[in-house]
Amino acid sequence: MRALITLGMVIFTAMMWCCSDLSSAENGEPLRLIFDTDFESDADDVGAVAVLHALADRGEVNILAMGVSSKHAWSVPCLDVLNTYFGRPDIPMGVVRGDGVETGSSYCETVANEFPHDSKSPEQIPAAPTLYRRILAAQPDQSVVIVSVGFLTNLSNLLKTKPDENSPLNGTELVRRKIRTWVAMGVKHPTGREWNIRKDPSSAVHAVAGWPTPIVWTGYEIGVEILTGARLRELPTDSPVRRCYELYNGINNRKSWDQTAVLYAVRGLAGRLADFWYVGSGGYYHIDTDGSNTWRPSPHGDHSYLIKKMPAGDVARAIENLMLHIPSHIQ
Repeated sequence: MRALITLGMVIFTAMMWCCSDLSSAENGEPLRLIFDTDFESDADDVGAVAVLHALADRGEVNILAMGVSSKHAWSVPCLDVLNTYFGRPDIPMGVVRGDGVETGSSYCETVANEFPHDSKSPEQIPAAPTLYRRILAAQPDQSVVIVSVGFLTNLSNLLKTKPDENSPLNGTELVRRKIRTWVAMGVKHPTGREWNIRKDPSSAVHAVAGWPTPIVWTGYEIGVEILTGARLRELPTDSPVRRCYELYNGINNRKSWDQTAVLYAVRGLAGRLADFWYVGSGGYYHIDTDGSNTWRPSPHGDHSYLIKKMPAGDVARAIENLMLHIPSHIQ
């Protein structure tokens, strides 16, 4: 692979993904997925939720649960607006309990007040780790993919959980048994200090070091060149996806970090994005206490990371096509 091949990195390719609008999941069964998002300060979380629902409507993914890793009071109601709009108002949702991060939002409160939803008050919503334990315990072994596009607070807390009425396993062992892969939007390759990691570094250190399954990282350097959002002007004005971007940046392009994680989790793990990205492996990311990361080559490492292959503009078009999805019940 020419200059892409470096010490400790293995580039592999999988089956070519030849269609940007697949109508059903491979093998006839949608991917079981848990989605964890900070959903407050940036619009790419909104874009990722739109992509996720578009893929669910195509039969490619079953959204088991969503957790919010931010403590912003309007994050869950706004996320519930989107789930309601896309016809999935009953997706179970969880929140951070105890210490956490809040950075504020330019769109969550307004959208929650303008669009229908039936989210409960924060104190009635379960802690994300408790919800995740209940969901995971009911799934077949090694069947769930978890995608994080925010702070790692909930995932760290999940690893710390003790046996309960849902499972006799502690958090680490439950994750080991039920989760196939964690796809994480975070880090910079090979070194850096990325937002999702540095905002809650103690959780990041704990979650990454203690996670017992493979991790695929979609790093800062991947999403920063993929610009999406401006075409959301094509959506009707009663779309909450459009409204979020309108409040965030006037419906202009924004970097697409979070969408890459969702897209890769659903299609890339199945080998259908081999023309989009290379994948580097052969090591792991070490997270320091200040939230900085370093790639460390190791024959025992089970982390991998995306490497640019397709031009960013082409990836952006494929992502934005999914972001423009209008659910059939309101068409």
